[in-house]
Amino acid sequence: MKLEEIAMEASKLTEKERASLASRLLHGLETPVYTVSDEEVARRKSEADADPSVWLTFDQLVSGLKLRGN
Repeated sequence: MKLEEIAMEASKLTEKERASLASRLLHGLETPVYTVSDEEVARRKSEADADPSVWLTFDQLVSGLKLRGN
C-alpha cells in the first residue's frame, strides 16, 4: 500500500483513532539523540513568558523546518 493510500484510509478514522495512530507512529520513530530536562523546559518557558517576541507562529515553524530539510 502506498503512503497516499494509507493517508486516505487514515482520514476515514475518527479523531480519537487518528490520534492513537499518530501516537503509535511517533513512538515507532528512533529515540532522539538529545534530551531536554524538565528544568530546561521550565527555564525556556519562563524566558519566553518574559519576552513573548521569541515565540514562533505555526507558519514560522513550518517554514523553518522546510528550510532545514533542504
